[in-house]
Amino acid sequence: MKRLLVFGLIAFLLSGCSLMKVGKVSSSNEGAEDEETAAADEEATEEIGKDDDQKTEANAAVDDSSKKGSMTPAEEFTSFIEGDMSDISVMEYNIQVALSQAQREPADDEKQAMKDALERAIAGYEQLIMKMEAIEVESDELVKLKQEALEGFSIYQEYLILNRELIDDPSKDEEMIAKNLEYQRAKGTYQSHLEKLADEYGYSFEQ
Repeated sequence: MKRLLVFGLIAFLLSGCSLMKVGKVSSSNEGAEDEETAAADEEATEEIGKDDDQKTEANAAVDDSSKKGSMTPAEEFTSFIEGDMSDISVMEYNIQVALSQAQREPADDEKQAMKDALERAIAGYEQLIMKMEAIEVESDELVKLKQEALEGFSIYQEYLILNRELIDDPSKDEEMIAKNLEYQRAKGTYQSHLEKLADEYGYSFEQ
């Protein structure tokens, strides 16, 4: 059976998680002091935190919508990258890890096992796309960035579908390669736009 050429989308959005706010990192000494203070306070605040969590969950939806409406573009970008996109990246990572494991693990019927793994990945990206669509953004730049991400997810999902079809139909090979090139272009567009906004709002990419 032809080896599956599954090019992960992990770099597509995890690049957002590798953004670091300039000037936000403390020195090593400050970090050590903060760690000691946090350890000393942890037990005292644990119970209070449980009560606060319940209140926070009850008001989360209302607070989120009202906050986003009053954010500056820079604040909205920070919320998008450190909140929304972080959640998306976790979903994406879990899908990719499961798919990678399925490719390595032996099975009595490897063909069917890979079909099943691809079906789960395709369904996983469907959920991811739905979650991405539900993210609310206000600024024109983030609306555009969100659409670029959605396009990349959709193209990659189509690529996974072609991977699945290729198992039984080798003629899908060229179509799959073309779809991967389409995905790479979408990924490049998204990352270029993300880097531009990151620079504008005081972020740098952590290598």
